[in-house]
Amino acid sequence: MSSLRQKTSLTWSKVFSVLSIVILSGVFVTSFHLLSDQTYMNTGFWGVWLFKTVTVIATLFIPILIGMDYKKSSKVPNRSILFLLILDLLIQLTTPIFSNQILSRPEMYLLRSSTGIFLSYIGILLIGPFIIGIIQKHSIQKIRRILIIIFIIFIAANMILGQDIMGFSHGQNLIWYLYLFVIGYWIRNEDWSNFSKLKLSLFWLLSLIGSFISSWLTTNKVNYDPHHGMTLTSHYLGSIISSQPLFLITAVLSLIILNKILKQTVYLKVSNLFTFGLVLILANNPKLMIFSFSWMQDFISKVPAFLGLLAIIILAAVIVLLVQFIYAKLIIFNNGFKPFKNFSFDLTHANKYLKRIATAWHFWLLLGLSWLTTVISMSKLWNWDINMTQWIIIHREPIIFINVIILIAIFGIFWSILNRYWYSLIITMTAYTIWLITTFIKIDFRAEPILPSDMSMVTSISELLNMVSPKLIIGAIIGIIILAILAVIIQHKDKNKIHLGFRMRGLILVLALLSLGSFFTANHPKTPIALLLEDIEDKPYFYAQLRGAKLNGTLLQFANNLDVTIMQKPDGYSKEKMAQLSKKYQNVANNINKTRNNSDMSKQTVIFNLSESFSDPARVPNLTLHGNPIPFIRQMKQRTPAGEMLTSGYGGGTANIEYQTLTGLAINNFSPTLPTPYSQLVPYQKVAPAFTDLFDYKTGIHPFSANLYSRKQVYKKFGFNKFYHLVDGDKLTYTDKIEKSPYISDESAYKQTLKVMQDHQGGQFINLVTMQNHMPFDDYYKNNDYSVSGTAYTNNSHKQQIENYTQGIHYTDVALKQFIEEIDKMDRPVTFIWYGDHLPGLYNGDSMQKYGLQLHETDYFVYSNKYSRQQNSSLPKTKIVSPNNFAAMALYKMNMKVSPYYALQTKVYTDLPAMTLDSFNSAKNNTVNSSSEYVDNNGKLVTNLNKHQKEIMHDYQLIQYDITAGKQYSLKNGLMQTPK
Repeated sequence: MSSLRQKTSLTWSKVFSVLSIVILSGVFVTSFHLLSDQTYMNTGFWGVWLFKTVTVIATLFIPILIGMDYKKSSKVPNRSILFLLILDLLIQLTTPIFSNQILSRPEMYLLRSSTGIFLSYIGILLIGPFIIGIIQKHSIQKIRRILIIIFIIFIAANMILGQDIMGFSHGQNLIWYLYLFVIGYWIRNEDWSNFSKLKLSLFWLLSLIGSFISSWLTTNKVNYDPHHGMTLTSHYLGSIISSQPLFLITAVLSLIILNKILKQTVYLKVSNLFTFGLVLILANNPKLMIFSFSWMQDFISKVPAFLGLLAIIILAAVIVLLVQFIYAKLIIFNNGFKPFKNFSFDLTHANKYLKRIATAWHFWLLLGLSWLTTVISMSKLWNWDINMTQWIIIHREPIIFINVIILIAIFGIFWSILNRYWYSLIITMTAYTIWLITTFIKIDFRAEPILPSDMSMVTSISELLNMVSPKLIIGAIIGIIILAILAVIIQHKDKNKIHLGFRMRGLILVLALLSLGSFFTANHPKTPIALLLEDIEDKPYFYAQLRGAKLNGTLLQFANNLDVTIMQKPDGYSKEKMAQLSKKYQNVANNINKTRNNSDMSKQTVIFNLSESFSDPARVPNLTLHGNPIPFIRQMKQRTPAGEMLTSGYGGGTANIEYQTLTGLAINNFSPTLPTPYSQLVPYQKVAPAFTDLFDYKTGIHPFSANLYSRKQVYKKFGFNKFYHLVDGDKLTYTDKIEKSPYISDESAYKQTLKVMQDHQGGQFINLVTMQNHMPFDDYYKNNDYSVSGTAYTNNSHKQQIENYTQGIHYTDVALKQFIEEIDKMDRPVTFIWYGDHLPGLYNGDSMQKYGLQLHETDYFVYSNKYSRQQNSSLPKTKIVSPNNFAAMALYKMNMKVSPYYALQTKVYTDLPAMTLDSFNSAKNNTVNSSSEYVDNNGKLVTNLNKHQKEIMHDYQLIQYDITAGKQYSLKNGLMQTPK
């Protein structure tokens, strides 16, 4: 950098600092969503929006100024670059720890793709002197012509073709930054003496006004269609593209004018460069800004826009100047600190390093084989579909890479032990091949990949081998022998033998074990591996393991299932304690049974009906529903025990609700690593108690495929005699659909239920899970009789989907009315519990952090048909219940005597508030569970249970742990014994 400094009140270094302050202020403005807090189109709105636009234009000044500053002999700020990269890495690792607590908003980012801009900035700092060395060989006239030609092409491509043929990528990459850098070199060396300040200022003013107009036109987009007319969008809240032609002209003219005013050589301090790098890091992490300066955000939200902007600028100035001061002081310390003293990004030996990397063919062979085998295996899972294979390679590359890392870690263990490359490679690849073949065999038989729970079957190896063709076993043995001989020969012939020292072997072993061991915390929120997997879009699909293997690869899907703790052991759990609880609740059962008359379930018909995605849209915050699509259901809720059910899912999570209704166990009691009990728990339980155990005959009806959530295995475990579903289950008689809908209608599902009741005249339990209102909510129906309005949705697409959904639940209402009329004609007692499992995931305009509870409440009612003597009986608590209460509610409604277990369930229902997972934390389903949430009968959150409630809750947790994760002592102590 230039050592020339001129004594003047304004220097280029100060200009650079001002630019950093302005840009950081813009980052605060967007992070604190100051623009959306303003009334649209008022004075405050325009002030904030114009300031935001100015800050984006200011970002163009930086690379141009660096181009004006750099010489061929300039020293690269190596330590600043190193510190910035380390700081960025640390922030990227730590920000996800608290980021989920902060709601994402459309205007959160000032710059589009801040990561690309940050890396581009680092790039020009590194290669700037090298670029200067190249371009200074050419005349300034030639450089000017080239820059103008590129600019003309840039404008023409944008305005005429709407294409980015120059590769500027909306100002997000190194090509754009290099172009600006060269412009800076041109400005410094061009003769501007013939250009008057007045003319330049006039052009600058016109360019600035044009920039504002252009920016508004490109961000304030409107939509138009014949059905809804013109509608505004919130695009103006989003990040502004910096690579706009008028923005560039404004920046260039500004610096030319400043250059004529200052009349001094550009000199930038290292602290200037470091501080702006920090600003870019903060721009890429707005949630860190919100988390760190929440106090400031609260203040700004309460004052006028002008005062808010002023406060933000002052705060940004303090931060920039403070960072520059601290960095300047730390440089003195760093000069004497050996690790940093001579640090340099030495690019002069890059060719040597690249050559060494290119010739490390042992490594590339391992990497290539691992990658190729993984891709082939994933292609096989998709039945060799070429399009899916292409999609996996292009869009799931990080996932493939994780599978490869797992395989390399396994290789590393063998290599560190054997210290022979070829032995380790062939052992690893042979083991992987056997693993894949075994996985494919299991998928053929059970539609499920190998899981950690299958490892227990290794002790039964002889039984497993009996299931495999002897020819295949012999072939495998011969293949292994051949590979072993081949390994010995190649190891002996290899002239480039790699022998590791003891320390290196130890290091590789430790790294390999740490890499593989990290997956034992993969389902624990905020752990490094969990954050990494979330970032690369690893989707475990615990409820559909085969789908998970298809998307994640067999190794990663296996690893996804390693971190599964069913439930944390409650305090005091022991064999003696469970015996005490069995006795305690036997006494509670005796007291309850004194007031109940029925004990014969053989004459009772109980139906649990899970209505897919059903929830009255009229209760959704910020949504106005025009018309009444569900008159019958609303009428039923008025004349039967009814209310709202707390659901643990939003837009999904059906199986978890179903599990709770059938077992009476609460999902919030389980460990965060057991998000889907149906898939992860029930198939592997020795005994899996359920409400179905009270009946001699039980039937499941699900008019869809039963492969999801391991339903077939679960229903078998729960003792269902019949299971009607598509593909390979008991055959459905009624499969009609409504118009264009891909799903079997609720009317057909209810007809199937009536047929099941007619086919079996005695008492029975029926679990009906409908599908009519499952996502997606496309335009299936010819007529939409209901419309919605409000801010619960953010665009017309979601509005249309909500209206399609509303039409669907209207058809449910009609079908349900017909079904109730039919069961009222039957001369046997029928108890019918109808409920929605979760809301559809359509209300993207409502904040989960604000409206989480309302977005996790569905409708339910409990009905006894006319033949039942309990038709008009009431229930003690109805307004807000949990799905785990339904079994106890059914027994209460039927006036049925209870076992000690259902005595406990009755106390949980009557004495505890409704419970679920934290509704405000997240809308995700089938990931990790969050904390518990309690809601009283008035719909209010309960922060503390009283002493009596805590005792019942602890008993409940002890029993749940014993049944699902413990020794099942209580099942041997008569806990489930039904009174005669």
